[in-house]
Amino acid sequence: VVTLSAGLSLGTLPGGFTDRPELLKDPLIESLVNAATRQISETQNLRLGEIEILRVRTQIVAGVNYKIDFAARPAPDPTVERINCQATIYVRFDSTRQITQAQCFL
Repeated sequence: VVTLSAGLSLGTLPGGFTDRPELLKDPLIESLVNAATRQISETQNLRLGEIEILRVRTQIVAGVNYKIDFAARPAPDPTVERINCQATIYVRFDSTRQITQAQCFL
C-alpha cells in the first residue's frame, strides 16, 4: 500500500510509463526515432523529415520500453505543416531492439 500511494502521489503507477524529459536530446532516442521513421516509411508509405522529439516516456520491464512522441513534416509535401507520430520501442538489456508500434496520425 505504501508503494502504491507513493506512486500515486508522484503521478505514476508502479510498472507504468514515466516521463523522461531529460532524454529529449539523447542520441539513443534519436536513433530509436530514426528506426521508427524508417518503419513508418515502409508501413505507411510516408517519408518524414524535420523531426522534433516532443515527449519520451520509459517503462522498465525485462529491458526498457520507450514510448516516444514526435512531430515531423511529410516529405516532400510542402502543403502539410507537421503531423504527430508515436513509437513504442522495446530495448532489451542486451541492447537488441524491437519496434512494437510506430505510426503517424494524419
